[in-house]
Amino acid sequence: MSDVRNEVSGTVFGSVLQVGRLAAPIAAASVTPASLPVDEGFVGRAAELAEVREFLSPGGEGTALAVVGLAGVGKSALVVRAAHLAVEAGWFPGGVLFVDAQGYREDRRLDADDALAALLRALGVPGEAVPPGRGEREALYRSQLAARPAVLVVVDNASSADQVLPLRPAGQAHRLVLTSRDNLPVPRARRIELDVMSRSEAAAVLEDAVRAVDPDDDRVTADPAAAGALAEACGYLPLALRILAEVVADRRAEDLSRFARSVAAAHDRLGKLAYDSIDVRTAFDASYGRLSDEQARLFRLAALHPGRTVTVATAAALAGVTAVDAEELLVRLRRAHLLQPGLVADEYRFHDLLRIYAAERCVEVEDTQTRQAAERALVRYYLAHVKGVHSHLDPGATQHEVFSDRLTSLTWFDGELHNLLPLLELAARNGWHEDVRDVGQAALRYFDLRRPAEWIPVCSLVLASTRALGDRLGEGRAISDLGTAYHRQRRFDVAMDHLRTAAALLREVGSPRDQARSLNRIAASYAVTGHFPEAVRHFELSAGMYRTVADAEGEAQCLTNLAKVHRHAGEPAEAVAVYRRALDLSRRVGDRDGEGDCLNGLGIAYDLLGAHDEAEGHYLAALDAHREAGNRLAEMQVLNNLGLTLQHAARSAEALRHHERGLATAREIGYAYGEAISVRNLGLAYWSLNRRKAAVDHLRRAAGLLDEANDPKLAESALDAIRRIEAEGRGVRRWLRRPSRWVKDLMSLSEYSLSVWTRNG
Repeated sequence: MSDVRNEVSGTVFGSVLQVGRLAAPIAAASVTPASLPVDEGFVGRAAELAEVREFLSPGGEGTALAVVGLAGVGKSALVVRAAHLAVEAGWFPGGVLFVDAQGYREDRRLDADDALAALLRALGVPGEAVPPGRGEREALYRSQLAARPAVLVVVDNASSADQVLPLRPAGQAHRLVLTSRDNLPVPRARRIELDVMSRSEAAAVLEDAVRAVDPDDDRVTADPAAAGALAEACGYLPLALRILAEVVADRRAEDLSRFARSVAAAHDRLGKLAYDSIDVRTAFDASYGRLSDEQARLFRLAALHPGRTVTVATAAALAGVTAVDAEELLVRLRRAHLLQPGLVADEYRFHDLLRIYAAERCVEVEDTQTRQAAERALVRYYLAHVKGVHSHLDPGATQHEVFSDRLTSLTWFDGELHNLLPLLELAARNGWHEDVRDVGQAALRYFDLRRPAEWIPVCSLVLASTRALGDRLGEGRAISDLGTAYHRQRRFDVAMDHLRTAAALLREVGSPRDQARSLNRIAASYAVTGHFPEAVRHFELSAGMYRTVADAEGEAQCLTNLAKVHRHAGEPAEAVAVYRRALDLSRRVGDRDGEGDCLNGLGIAYDLLGAHDEAEGHYLAALDAHREAGNRLAEMQVLNNLGLTLQHAARSAEALRHHERGLATAREIGYAYGEAISVRNLGLAYWSLNRRKAAVDHLRRAAGLLDEANDPKLAESALDAIRRIEAEGRGVRRWLRRPSRWVKDLMSLSEYSLSVWTRNG
């Protein structure tokens, strides 16, 4: 046998057999892949771009990054820009491999086998040398990468992990970046969730795209308001912005403001966001088409919710499913970026354009009866829960409903408040006026506690529904509630007109308890406008009617307000006596909030009597009561009153801390008048500490806020304080040690403005 020796050199693909004669192996060509798409323009996203570049840098942590977000949000553009910059920086000498997985087009979806074959060919492997099986292809792919310096692999538009995982390179030098509309389970991959653009970035995208067509077209920069309106109509979505920019560029002679108005008013806004073969609706179709039947149904029905957010519970009500099932479906829609997370757990929201799209699909798929049944179930859900809140706020309630405790009920209403008005508008449009009336009346105690901006619009809607029903008693109550809402906004003339109208109507229909409540509210308006004799007369009438119907809570509220009149009349000792009667009644009925109000009033009265320690003790007890009741507004009032008492007791540093806490609370609950008072009290505290610049700054700001809050008297007192500070100079400490009647009056105004008439029945 002859001496035969086989030698193989170079790169060999596939199995090697020992035979007598061996053909020359097929070697990979020496190529550096550079398959990145063209960078077609990129604007904004500075923070996100920096984050992707940091990942791609040689010192970056991790080997895989997922950029995810809803269709059209600009994922691919961000990654392509970052990849080009990385190549220019020399970070990937081994080249770039780019694969469009087309995961959201079922007819063109690229599976991993085909992707591997394409990447191997890009790496220089001849087509006939590409192995037939996936395992072999993966092994060869990783062997090729192992022999190269750093390579960047970009997998664009992946819809599932199985499109990505076989393409992930081994080793620490290489990087994988993927984009997807779904949160894919790629092990140890960093994730960047791309949101829509800011208003300024969106306008910049419009400007860039329009100028790219015609560098002299300055309509976007010349009309920033119109540009902002167009950006808003696009939902700040980059795909929509680019499409609309092409339309704007085509209509060179058209006024941008007129065009913006036509887009915003368009019945088919998604139809407006189309240019040639590119449109937003088609992009959404691809994501929607991948949903299961159950997911698609919930996506459609969720669009029936008229508010800004949908929760697990409201989604369950709309779809008629269990909370567990609703949560699973919502989580899947969130992973698909067809819903976005809300501010709190279990809360979700639509992007504006996706809401329009979902509503279109709902009308297309669900019949009228199904849609109305879902909406009615949603309204009934809110009715039951608002009544549940009322049951926890009403001291006379014999049974607490829906919620386990008072604070839980308030937390629910705080989270759903922004949805209440659009929900009631939906109910009114559908003719469900009983539900509108019942929700509005059940919400009254919450509104009186929180005093939100929604109070007047809700009351107005309730009034319209009671009139549609021909419900005279409900109409009288709604007018009275509307008067109270105006009173809380310090619109006292308007409030009094409503309250008098309500009193006449309630007297006509013959409801003593409602008449008593109306008289109490009228008395409060008389008192706060300085008509004390009329206030006393109406408070006494109201208290008498409350006693007649055995309503101890209502009587306690009247007595509390009557005590405040005594305070204003310079009769603090009489105020103390009346407050104690009201306190006993509040404790008898278990009204912790009313108890806190009485304790706060006693604190003010004892302060006026010069008993500062006694006043402080009552304030601290009032804080406990209001915190237990969840009354943040009253808590803010007490903090400020306590601060003023401490100023009177020459403990200004302590007072400053309480006023700061009061200001923080006012801002947290969005109470503008409370913020104004707190800022003013801080100014007084700084003055007493001889910090004149801080005092003047705060008092000047307070004067502006008080003017806005319709309290010109207190605003003028703040300006007067500034004049005195400037006149006194550094003699302020000596002046404060012997306070004039003016400064006592000045501080009294602040005390009473915060605490007066907080209980209106």
